[in-house]
Amino acid sequence: MKNNYKYIKTGTVLGAILLLSGCGGGGGGGSSSLTQITFSDVNSVTTPSQVNFEGISTDYNYQANDSAVTSVTDNGLDTSASAALTYRSDNTIRIATLNTDTSSITINEDNGGQIGNIGSDIVFGYDSAGEDFILAANPLSGSLGWNYQTFGAWETGRGTGSGTAGAISVGSATNGSNIPTSSSATYTGYYGGIFVDNVGADFISKGSVTATADFKNRSIAFQTSNDVYVSPLASTPTFISDSSQAMSGKLTYSSGTNNFSGTLTDGNGWSGAANGKFYGPAAEEMGGVFSLNGGGVQRHGGAFGAKK
Repeated sequence: MKNNYKYIKTGTVLGAILLLSGCGGGGGGGSSSLTQITFSDVNSVTTPSQVNFEGISTDYNYQANDSAVTSVTDNGLDTSASAALTYRSDNTIRIATLNTDTSSITINEDNGGQIGNIGSDIVFGYDSAGEDFILAANPLSGSLGWNYQTFGAWETGRGTGSGTAGAISVGSATNGSNIPTSSSATYTGYYGGIFVDNVGADFISKGSVTATADFKNRSIAFQTSNDVYVSPLASTPTFISDSSQAMSGKLTYSSGTNNFSGTLTDGNGWSGAANGKFYGPAAEEMGGVFSLNGGGVQRHGGAFGAKK
């Protein structure tokens, strides 16, 4: 199991992550004067603009002392979650807001926050106090090839003694009647999440996703790989491989509906619910959220996105 780290504010080291990867440029102007776009597909988005999304999320509240998370309360699935991403004209994100029925987080570069890339597909951001941070896929990056959905994960209140952590999947959901009823398809993509180990230390996680949908039997074989993690307090912000973090399971859905669910289990024996949707006019993409419980404070909450 991973080593413990002192539970303190994160701004300095998160800044190092963004400096190593290259953070976005300055802000300029509030979002109120920008074009407001209700998301339907990436190809319809013009920038600069604020893009508004709807979807699902899972989150939990936590308590912490000076060295670790001490208690966790799961809040379950929220089917009315939302997100707003404010884009510059170069398709980089200036403001990110994620909302659930129990929590909200905003990272705003105009107010001293930082948002930058970890690789070409994933963005990482934190607020000016180093208490709140997000990990999210940027569908406008061009390299993902996603057109109908995206995901994010977050933590708030780090170093303050309490906060929330969770994940969200948002996009343009497929009408249940338009999901194929025969053949199969394999979807590939990524996940990102927040990991709390057996001694209450927290980590950022990410990895690859492969999901094979059997449309005739309405089932999805879900598997992750290339699973890695990093502590927000690591002196060298390099993700560390961890095959025991890999998750797998079977997800199912009812005829004519677009809500799949099931149980995922990882190599440590942790297990928990996964919920998701197909996205796009004809289920071209999929996404969802998961929350694994290892007992005590051990949690792994996250979200994923994938395409055919």
